[in-house]
Amino acid sequence: MDKARKVIAYDDVVDDLFEKVRDDLIAMIQADSANGEQAADLLMVAKYFERIGDHATNIAEWVIFALDTKGGFDENASEHL
Repeated sequence: MDKARKVIAYDDVVDDLFEKVRDDLIAMIQADSANGEQAADLLMVAKYFERIGDHATNIAEWVIFALDTKGGFDENASEHL
């Protein structure tokens, strides 16, 4: 569970890095609009990494939930399927 908690803690780091990249790319476009296409591509890549971080956080939260509550199922739950 420690690793899951670390993943959740690092989500804010990933979010902060995305914001920094976004701000840098905006400045790059403002400095030279010819960089617009490249900046847009890089922004999409940065956003995809940020979303991957969000998904990793969601998985980590589910891991913690499953381990803390045993998924909310009793040991005979499979018999009810």
